[in-house]
Amino acid sequence: MDGINKFRAYVKKLPRAPQPAIPSREVWLSLWGAFLGIGFTALLAILWKCPMLSGAFGASAVLIYGASKEPFAQPRNVLLGHFLAACIGVTVNDFFGVTFWSIALGVSLALVLMVVTYSIHPPAGATAYVAVQTGGLGVGYMYILNPVILGAFILVVIGVIFNKLGKRDYPVHWW
Repeated sequence: MDGINKFRAYVKKLPRAPQPAIPSREVWLSLWGAFLGIGFTALLAILWKCPMLSGAFGASAVLIYGASKEPFAQPRNVLLGHFLAACIGVTVNDFFGVTFWSIALGVSLALVLMVVTYSIHPPAGATAYVAVQTGGLGVGYMYILNPVILGAFILVVIGVIFNKLGKRDYPVHWW
């Protein structure tokens, strides 16, 4: 009970300033950008029968269309992060198969590689997870190009177009 009281006291000390309201125009741009970006990648996932990346791409879409100025949403981070994670994931699967520790190893190695290359993209952790768990969906290293790079590229291109139409600064930097 004492721990709960300490937690309550801690929470009461936190600043309570409300976040600024997001203009409705920004909300609509985010909505339609995400709809188109995810729509195209979901269509490809259905046509090619590889729905496993929908979670990673959904998270990427939140960053690209909803937090476009953030470093994790920039094209370098999106493309290189997913690429490195897919490479690591398929390689770990080739060497160690599918076990709880190989999945953990794949995600951990992908994280380290993204950190040292300054290309952290949190959704790419899911790409590494899926790559180890599925062995690249049975297509091996081709998994890196299709669906990973193709899907990430589609999200970035639609992000650039939509954010430019909305006069938003995306990308803040390309590389």
